[in-house]
Amino acid sequence: MGNLKFFLFSAAILVSAQAQSHAQSPPSTTKESPSTQQQIPYVIQLDPKFAETLLIHKEEPACQKDQDGLRIGGKVVIAITIDKNGKVSHAQTLSGPKILRPLALATVRKYLYKPYLLKKTPVEVETTVSIPIDCFFHNGQA
Repeated sequence: MGNLKFFLFSAAILVSAQAQSHAQSPPSTTKESPSTQQQIPYVIQLDPKFAETLLIHKEEPACQKDQDGLRIGGKVVIAITIDKNGKVSHAQTLSGPKILRPLALATVRKYLYKPYLLKKTPVEVETTVSIPIDCFFHNGQA
């Protein structure tokens, strides 16, 4: 059922992008071959739960677990771009404790995803990731 919803969502994005392209550009009077036509630039947004099913390799935050020092915990939400090879190519924090953000960014950059396929071709996608962190800090270091 979830895959059907995702398929319908992906199809809606494609139809919307094609409709916008036709509405914004005037009809061409010359015929162009498919190889010379411009591709429609759009970004596919994946539902975070669906993106998690594509996750191949996940790292845990590298922080100290011994109970000396100041304990800080929380959830950091990060917007990520997954490239055609399944690697995280861009990451930006959206929310979470400021002291945990660098650790969360370093962690998510090590994630590896199965490439998302559109018409059997790998494409770049965007999603969000929530990383729970519970660490003890010693002199400002996790």
